Amino acid sequence: MRKCRSHWSQGDRERHQRRSHYYEGPHTSHSSCGGRTREEVVTPPLPEHAAAGSPMAMSVDFKTYVDQACRAAEEFVNIYYETMDKRRRALTRLYLDKATLIWNGNVVSGLDALNNFFDTLPSSEFQVNMLDCQPVHEQATQSQTTVLVVTSGTVKFDGNKQHYFNQNFLLTAQSTPNNTVWKIASDCFRFQDWSSG
Repeated sequence: MRKCRSHWSQGDRERHQRRSHYYEGPHTSHSSCGGRTREEVVTPPLPEHAAAGSPMAMSVDFKTYVDQACRAAEEFVNIYYETMDKRRRALTRLYLDKATLIWNGNVVSGLDALNNFFDTLPSSEFQVNMLDCQPVHEQATQSQTTVLVVTSGTVKFDGNKQHYFNQNFLLTAQSTPNNTVWKIASDCFRFQDWSSG
């Protein structure tokens, strides 16, 4: 499967760091209206898979799907870490109702438990250095459109030393005729230098 992007360039990181200039209050449209925040990843509708189409049509259709999934993943990463660092109380809006988080081996399930867990975390400063994504085959996800997003970088929680981290998300698409909203079904976070700290 095609990878979206293996590493962010310096320009990508700078755009990620500047993202806060564009968001200040929730909205659900795809456009980044100046001065407003959002805690949803919304993209145009996913292409219909051609059931009886030619192999060429299905190939083009899949490429369009992969491109859109990759754009959604990049947008998701910007929104997720911006929200984690600056609007933590809104973070669970990015999760499905029955989503599961595994945080350094500890399992948290459901929105109430996620809210309580995120409330206990000290304030954070995340720096994402790598982003990768790829669609998950529909046979593995009961025909649900799903994208695997992998990030790594550094994080400093208030009162603690900086850690390297790795995080994996499974994003699932909830489609309507007008747009596609991406939500976290599963989230796995791990410090990479846990044993040394």
